[in-house]
Amino acid sequence: MADFPIVDGHLDLAENVTLFGRDLTLSAHERRAVEDGALGSATVSLPDLVRGGIAVVCATVTPGFLAADVGEDFEPRSAIYHRREEAEAQALAQIALYETWERQGLVRILRTAEDLENHLGRWHQDRRPGLVLLMEGADPILHVRDLADWWGRGLRMIGLTYGDTFYGRGVAGGSTTFTRGGLTPEGFALLEAMAQQGFIWDVSHLTEDGIREGLERGFPRICASHANAQALMPTDRHLSDSNLGAIAERDGVIGLVLYNRFLEPGWKSDRTIEVTLGEHLRRHADHVARVTGWEHVGIGSDLDGGFGLESSPAEIDTVADLWMIETAVPATAREGVLGGNWLRFLRRTLPPQ
Repeated sequence: MADFPIVDGHLDLAENVTLFGRDLTLSAHERRAVEDGALGSATVSLPDLVRGGIAVVCATVTPGFLAADVGEDFEPRSAIYHRREEAEAQALAQIALYETWERQGLVRILRTAEDLENHLGRWHQDRRPGLVLLMEGADPILHVRDLADWWGRGLRMIGLTYGDTFYGRGVAGGSTTFTRGGLTPEGFALLEAMAQQGFIWDVSHLTEDGIREGLERGFPRICASHANAQALMPTDRHLSDSNLGAIAERDGVIGLVLYNRFLEPGWKSDRTIEVTLGEHLRRHADHVARVTGWEHVGIGSDLDGGFGLESSPAEIDTVADLWMIETAVPATAREGVLGGNWLRFLRRTLPPQ
């Protein structure tokens, strides 16, 4: 197991609790014994983050699922939103959960670079995960003028879309028919306000057009919390070489996703294919590194982000196994990919104090 801090750039922790009723204070193995498996066998929990040495997580705040994207029969129906006010309520409930976990001593919410350094100093003793809050889909932000309120609640990273939102065209899980269109006028206004406030922009789930439009505006703090190489997975969910290069030019990080469907094109139609870190993740890591350099490659596992153990690489039993990603990267890049690259990025992009 790695003896240095591991960072996961994307985990849907609160969503699994507030929308799907999962108890993340139980280990993944304990939950497998009591859950019905409808969401896939659990891989993520707070105890497993501790056990695996995951020091920092970009933990999502989500609006739920837009009814137009998932249909009125989506279960649980309480996870659906029709109006953005409902999305706002879902997101606020998730922030409240993170705050409760912090009061209970289960996590630390990291709002500044100083918080991050203090946390890392304490983490070596208590192994408590630190959370940087990331909004995935900006529909909960009802007005651009509300952005300062979300900052005050601890939000530090924003992805404008999952599917389509008020702010732009999204790609959701991706399609080989590339979605056209980009940011709305409100999206441009939100990006400008985000830049001024100090937010990090996560380009994951945004169309190629939208990413290009934002890059042309010169946004200063950019990452892809969870995306793979489009050259190996030819859908609009993943990043073209030009966008990979643009993120690297701005000293950003690309977090690689550990979802079999995003690692091996044939797996969707043939589940007998064994997807592994050593073969399939290695291909994506090598490709991204060829375009960007290893200093821009990180983890954005998205484990339990709509898929479970059955859809994860063979070496992964729980999130505590993230250290095994070291088998997919050169020894010289190991510490950076497992955490150091994200830490460098966060030290630069979080507000100092």
